[in-house]
Amino acid sequence: MALIIEILLGLGFAAAVGGVVHVWRARMETERLDALQALAARRGWALTLTGERLGRAGTLRLAPRGGNPWVAEARPAGAGPGAPATLYEAGAPRWAEGTLVLVARPQGAPEAMRAPGPDRGAVLARQLGPDLAGLPASLRPVEAGPGLVALADADPSRRAPLEDLGRLLGAWRPVVRGERGRPVLILSPEGMQVRLGHAIGHAGPMERFVDLCLDLSRTLGPD
Repeated sequence: MALIIEILLGLGFAAAVGGVVHVWRARMETERLDALQALAARRGWALTLTGERLGRAGTLRLAPRGGNPWVAEARPAGAGPGAPATLYEAGAPRWAEGTLVLVARPQGAPEAMRAPGPDRGAVLARQLGPDLAGLPASLRPVEAGPGLVALADADPSRRAPLEDLGRLLGAWRPVVRGERGRPVLILSPEGMQVRLGHAIGHAGPMERFVDLCLDLSRTLGPD
């Protein structure tokens, strides 16, 4: 009888703890979503959340309600095709003459990105993520100053102030450690993209990311 009572008490305690955890998680999720809504309202952005449910984040998408169009999207694992990522995409600025890739201080990248053309796709996949392995095979390392790795298939000095862009990229405070936390800037004839190899789910870091992208866009200037 005593054993049965102990078992019942144990089950009751476990259920109580589970209930507390559930309430705590629900409260944290509500606060997170409220902060995102407040951010969008304060900055004049449109916020879209898809696939959200308790215990699992969905896709977070921000876009301006007016002015130059852009989209910032955070895709966690399982929320869509490809690896988890946070992306900023805009049709302008762009570079009609070619493609430029800038990365701030990726570990081991200066040597790795000097791989010959046929191997560069695999190198880019390791350094920048599998979603970017389709970049032009003609990309080659170009001089960009200390702390910055640049790849291009034309002379970027005629289009981009690499030193200024490098300062902005290098000043980013990573949300996660390692290569996934480093922003990658891509400028091409299709426009501008900035990528992180993880999904940002909170208002503060997401606002910082969009502000970084807007600063990069202003530094690049019009086409």
